[in-house]
Amino acid sequence: MCEGETQLLKIGELAALAGVSVKALRVYEKKNIIKPVEIDEETGYRYYSPDQFKLIEALLVFKDMGFSLNDISKILSGRCSSKELESLFDQKIVAQQEIIWKAEAQIKQISEMKKKVTEGDSGEKLKKMTEDERSWYLAKLVQVSEENIRQLLSEVLWL
Repeated sequence: MCEGETQLLKIGELAALAGVSVKALRVYEKKNIIKPVEIDEETGYRYYSPDQFKLIEALLVFKDMGFSLNDISKILSGRCSSKELESLFDQKIVAQQEIIWKAEAQIKQISEMKKKVTEGDSGEKLKKMTEDERSWYLAKLVQVSEENIRQLLSEVLWL
């Protein structure tokens, strides 16, 4: 190897360095996210530049944010116009906001259930119920929450 040349990494070495599996790197290659800089014609070994580690780091950041591999491929390849990028990011913001709203509604629902179950002697009554009675009772507590009533009414109105 000549002076100044960088050492290429085998697929397993890059996978270990990046904390991903070899299988994952092959999937990323099929999705046109990362390509080996060299493939040995005789052995089929894939070789990567150490700089490609940065690409995998970016990929993992986008993956952690919930972007699909197809979206990540578009983003990292530079094939998207600024309008397309803006649209992808807006869609992800909306999707994440919906997750937050759902989680907040579930937290509220759990708090309401907790309050109803711990009021007075409800805890003792629950202990005395059969499994079927307890399941039915707890299911009814979930179904009767304010959030569910609004959602059910909304769904009925659109039928």
